[in-house]
Amino acid sequence: MGKKAPWYDNIEKAVIIVLFIIMTVILFVNVVTRFGFGYTASWTEQAARILFTWMTFCGVSLAGLEGAHLQVTVITMILGEKRGKLAFIAGDIICVIFGLFLSYKIFAVMRNTMLTNQTFPAIPWLPTWVLYLAGVLGTLGFSVRIIEREVRSIRGAKKEVEEA
Repeated sequence: MGKKAPWYDNIEKAVIIVLFIIMTVILFVNVVTRFGFGYTASWTEQAARILFTWMTFCGVSLAGLEGAHLQVTVITMILGEKRGKLAFIAGDIICVIFGLFLSYKIFAVMRNTMLTNQTFPAIPWLPTWVLYLAGVLGTLGFSVRIIEREVRSIRGAKKEVEEA
């Protein structure tokens, strides 16, 4: 019987579901008011884009956890099982480094928007850095989740050796 996944493995899924529901409700209400009453709130499309961006970067982090990023399984067929695993580990290391670098760069842009007090045109009370925060957290989460997945894989392999 498999071990139950920790609660924090479902954070990204829960955030994606909640944001998707909110985005769907906002867009539905906008469509109803546009075609039913001839009124369109100017902020709804901007809000939907922001929510979609947050969902996307939550998905990036989730891909790191589930190993659903840029892996080509034909490598194991060409290189064999052992060398293929080494190639995947090398790929994961590159992805972690890239994720950390990207997080750093997005943070620099976010910091710029904070220093200049930028806001969204359609939602003037919402600072622009909120959009960039999704990128920082998503790419940082991607790197952390890849490391977490690799550690779990190593621990699982050690347990199998100990049990055998």
